[in-house]
Amino acid sequence: MPESELLLQKLEISPTAAKVYLALLELGKSSADKVAKRAGTYKANAYDALEKLSQIGLVTALFEDNKKLFLATNPEKLPQIVEEIKEKRISKIDELKKELNQIMPQLKEKYDSIKEKELFEIYRGRKAYKAIINEIVREKPKYWKGFGNFQIQAFFPIDFKKWFKNIGVKLFSTKLDEVIKRMEAAKETTKVEVIWLPQEVYMPIVWVVFGENVLIIIYEPDIIVMRIKSEQVVKTFSNQFDYLWEKYV
Repeated sequence: MPESELLLQKLEISPTAAKVYLALLELGKSSADKVAKRAGTYKANAYDALEKLSQIGLVTALFEDNKKLFLATNPEKLPQIVEEIKEKRISKIDELKKELNQIMPQLKEKYDSIKEKELFEIYRGRKAYKAIINEIVREKPKYWKGFGNFQIQAFFPIDFKKWFKNIGVKLFSTKLDEVIKRMEAAKETTKVEVIWLPQEVYMPIVWVVFGENVLIIIYEPDIIVMRIKSEQVVKTFSNQFDYLWEKYV
């Protein structure tokens, strides 16, 4: 399939309409019969495509000797179609946000009425990871504290800057060159405190207290996060971390 035909289809133009428009560009002023033959489609399909193309301004019609002929308009119209698609999508998104905001109080009320006070959940994949971190960040936790090697900065460098702009990081980490580089990158936007552990204490599995949650995270080969939202568990992990931190500082 020609590249130009593929591009037209990306502009929400049907495959047949794309072929018809390109055929008209090659033929110039033509009848529907000629356009259909050049585009390799039936006359009825060509008429339908010509009608749709005229609606978006890519085809115009004229009469000569009582015959209806068609002519492709300037392809410089195409960037305008891109802008129209953009505006249409933005409008749909805005409308969706409006509808969501209207129904959100009802959904939240239902959720709050039945949700468990203690949660034990498992998330898999990058999208799920980002979703849970975004959720917790909205609760404005003070620290990301625990044991880890700044994997979150390495795997999500752009998101990290946004997530931890106002959240401190306190970690026991393995003193390796790679981890030191991650730490230095994190310090560019975040308040970071580290207690270094010897190289033999390598930590492929991370655990951190993040707000009212304990997160146990495996980053490789696939991201898996166990989230524990329990006052008792969070308090236990937090107290243990604080004790060790004060002991080594």
